[in-house]
Amino acid sequence: MVAPLYPSFDHLPLAVAVVDDDGIVQDVNACLAELLGRGADALRGQAIGQVLTRAAALLYHSYIFPLLKVAGQVQEVSIQLQGPHGQRIDALLNARRDLLDGQGVVHAVFMRLQERGRLEYQLLTAKRAADEAPGLLFQLRRDAQGQETFTYVTDAVRRLFEVAPSQVLAQADVLWRVVHPDDAATLMQALAASAQTQQPWRCEYRVRLAQGEAWREVHATPHREPDGAVVWNGYMADITDRHRMEASVQDKLAAERANQAKSAFLSRMSHELRTPLNGILGFTQLLQMQDAGNLRVDQRSKLGYIDTAGHSLLRLINEVLEISRIESGHMQVHIQGVRLDDVVRDCVMLIEPLAGQRGARIVCGGDQGLAVRADAHRLGQVLLNLLSNAVKYGPERGQITIMVRGLADERVELSVQDQGAGLNEAQQAQLFQPFNRLGAEQSQIEGVGLGLVITRGLVDLMGGQLTVRSQVGQGTCFVVNLAAMSSQAGREQDQGVDASATPASDRVMAQPVKQVLYVEDNAINALLMSSVFESLAGFALQLADRGDKVLAAVAEGPWPDVLLLDMHLPDTDGISLLHALREQPGWCGQPVVAVSADAMPEDVRRALEAGFDDYWTKPLDITRIETALHGLLAVAARSGGTMSV
Repeated sequence: MVAPLYPSFDHLPLAVAVVDDDGIVQDVNACLAELLGRGADALRGQAIGQVLTRAAALLYHSYIFPLLKVAGQVQEVSIQLQGPHGQRIDALLNARRDLLDGQGVVHAVFMRLQERGRLEYQLLTAKRAADEAPGLLFQLRRDAQGQETFTYVTDAVRRLFEVAPSQVLAQADVLWRVVHPDDAATLMQALAASAQTQQPWRCEYRVRLAQGEAWREVHATPHREPDGAVVWNGYMADITDRHRMEASVQDKLAAERANQAKSAFLSRMSHELRTPLNGILGFTQLLQMQDAGNLRVDQRSKLGYIDTAGHSLLRLINEVLEISRIESGHMQVHIQGVRLDDVVRDCVMLIEPLAGQRGARIVCGGDQGLAVRADAHRLGQVLLNLLSNAVKYGPERGQITIMVRGLADERVELSVQDQGAGLNEAQQAQLFQPFNRLGAEQSQIEGVGLGLVITRGLVDLMGGQLTVRSQVGQGTCFVVNLAAMSSQAGREQDQGVDASATPASDRVMAQPVKQVLYVEDNAINALLMSSVFESLAGFALQLADRGDKVLAAVAEGPWPDVLLLDMHLPDTDGISLLHALREQPGWCGQPVVAVSADAMPEDVRRALEAGFDDYWTKPLDITRIETALHGLLAVAARSGGTMSV
């Protein structure tokens, strides 16, 4: 047995033979031995004619070997191997002649034509897959002098960079010139860093194309070659859509942060304005109620001015908060079947006193018995806003027409027509802009330009549309279009305790004096509440300005019948104080009311969910405090809804 010269040949997937200049086989690998159907030991030391067919052996000795002696190598020469049982095997020969210890040796590699076809098919399949891939596959080489050359690019370079593959292969700068000037340095710095550290080359950058600016990213893995060159194999991809989505997400987050900041500012502004308004309006009401007989006519008029101005400011605060809630998506509506006859009747009854002051006449017409899908409370607010505008901006002794009309597409129109001056096209285009009163700010008509903005927002929330029809000199008509509903549908009525069903005097006689503890750190608001309770029969008020004082007072006993807690105290907040009170031994479910200038719906919801029985928003309507207290005592430990005080 002849020992193999090249043991490592056995691991090669191709058939290999080593032949000396005399044509004697010195070695074969396992792949060739298997192909010929003979053992490697049997082939070693045999003439090349034992490997090749007779014709192929003749070709080898007469043509191939002489050519090897002259040229040193031959490539892809068709030849036939001698297979088992005389079988002929078509193959391609690649051979090279070397000198080994001064002796000529031929290294021959045989590839079956069948195998070549398979490999060519695999290569073709791989190339097609590379060309059809969504990204650009490439190989980039940077030599030791820093010269860059693309040695391979797929056809996707046309789509991603609008250049031909041949152009990029000829000159790498053709591709670099497409990169956005502001990103070119970053891309090249990332490439240089990858070459130095042998870490992957990754970068996102912009390109300038005929259709505009786009985003690309590169991912490539480097390896260093023996001559010092660095070669990257990787891909470049279009990430424009991803950047757009990321930008959209960032814009949305920024908008949400801006909305949150705006809501926080408006909430704080509302709190800071409502606190002094509580004192202004409260003491004004007290003077009007208690000292009206002792005031001169001009003094009573001035008190009226204070009250009117204070409530105007309060309306402005409420309208700004309402717009903020609509814009931020925090406004909630309860959609149900609402009978328009009921809404129109209620709103006309509420607006008639204002209309009577200007001698305006309200006329109702159209279809009766229609119902729409809406929020009953918000729809009433919409109609009241439109009627209020019609009264304010219409002529004295004019007519306001309310029309209800069923449409063929299961919709219903509710319109309000006035006989005012009308609006031109420019005014109509600006009609729903916040704080834009279209020049009416120069008149004596009250308003700040928010009513119609709120009205449109409410209609949108109810799935409707608010439109306007107007011509100069012919008045203005606002039209609310809503989805129709069965005429049998009606508003759901909230069921609750009617605290005013029994006269206050009867209730006072039926029960002893009730103790009310009011926790308030604002001296003016505490003084106001004390003044209010001076005129309330059957109630006695205690004051505290800190949470720890309240806990000390209830620990000594007795417990008050009702607790009124301000939500912002020097040493605690209202919710924390409520929790602390509930842990006291004497707690037995006394009614507890949150009293606060925080008027945002989430503030009210948070307090009620924490266990408060009611929520009174400053400025308080002091005329309703007694009724609210009796209502709380009537339901005792039951959880009640929010009362407007």
